Amino acid sequence: MGRILFTNQVACELNMHLCSVAVPMRFLVVDKNSRENCLPLLQGVEILPQNIIEIGTGEGSKSLETVYHVWEQLELGGARRDSVVINLGGGVVTDLGGFAAACFKRGVRCVNIPTTLLSQVDASVGGKTGVNFMGFKNEIGVFSIPELVIIDNSFLATLPKSEIISGYAEMIKHALLCSYESLDKIMQVDLESVASGEFLQILRESVAVKERVVDEDPTEKGVRKALNLGHTFGHAYESYAIEAGVGWYHGHSVAYGLIGAIEMSVMKCGFNRELADTIITYIKSIYPSYPANPSAEELYALMLHDKKNDGNGVNFTLMHEPGEFMINSHCTKEEILQVLKRV
Repeated sequence: MGRILFTNQVACELNMHLCSVAVPMRFLVVDKNSRENCLPLLQGVEILPQNIIEIGTGEGSKSLETVYHVWEQLELGGARRDSVVINLGGGVVTDLGGFAAACFKRGVRCVNIPTTLLSQVDASVGGKTGVNFMGFKNEIGVFSIPELVIIDNSFLATLPKSEIISGYAEMIKHALLCSYESLDKIMQVDLESVASGEFLQILRESVAVKERVVDEDPTEKGVRKALNLGHTFGHAYESYAIEAGVGWYHGHSVAYGLIGAIEMSVMKCGFNRELADTIITYIKSIYPSYPANPSAEELYALMLHDKKNDGNGVNFTLMHEPGEFMINSHCTKEEILQVLKRV
C-alpha cells in the first residue's frame, strides 16, 4: 500500500511531498466541481495553468474517451515518466486519473487527493483504477497503487448530504467486515459533523480496515474479495440506473447492495435475523428509495457480467457475523431472485 496521510493542511503536505523528490513536471486532473470548490485549498502548490486537465463530472465521464483526453493533454504538455499526475476530486477523478497515469508511458507517478467521502474511504485507496465500458461499471482497469494519498476531511464541508451518505455506505461496509464494536460505533456517527477532527479519526479507522486487507492481498486473489461485500448486488442496481438514465449514486447502490448481502447471509450463513433487521432498518432510514423499477430477472442478468464471477456462477462475499466473512460464495439464480424480491 502506498503512503496515506490524514491531515487538515492538504497544501502543506502536498508541497512537502513534491519538494522531497525531484519532480520536473506536475499535472493536475480535476473535474468542474473540484476545480471550483477544492482547487483553492491547494494555494501555494505550484502547478502551471496549462497543466490542469479538466474532465467532465459524473459516471458518464468515466470512459475511454475521457482517458484519451487526459493522455492527449499529458502528451501535449510534454509529460515524461518521472512526471507526476495529481488527481484532485471524487472517485471518478481518482479512478480515471489513476488509470491514465498507470498506462501513460507504461506508468507515471500518481498522487491522489480525494475530495468526496466515497473517494476518501474507498476509491482513492487500494490501487484499483478504471473506467466504465459498454454500460458496465469499472469494466476496464488496472491495479496501480498511488505513491501518496492525502485525505483532508475539510473538503467534505463543500459537499451536499447526498454525497456524504454515498461515501458513508463504504464505511458501513468496513465496519461490518471488522467487528461488532466497529458496527456499533459507525451506526452512531454524526453525519452533520464530517469536517470535524472527531470524524477524521473515524475515517482513519475505516480506511485502516481496507489498508489491512489490501496489504495482505493487493491484486484481489483472495481475502481482498471481502471488500466486495454488497457490490455484486450494488453494481447491478448502479448499472440499471445508468441504463435507465436516472440519477443514482454509487454509494447508494452499495447501501442497497449491503441489504442484499445481509439478506443472503441470513439465508446461507446463519447471520442473526434480528441483527440483520436492525442494520437494514438503519440503512433504509438514511438512504432514499431506489428511483427505478427493474425486475429481479433484469438485475440478475446484470449480475452475470460482474467481474468477480468465475465458472461456478455469481460470486458473493457473505457474512456469518460482523467481522467473520466468507469470500467466493456462489449462489444459485433461485437464491438471488428470492433475495432481490426482499430488498
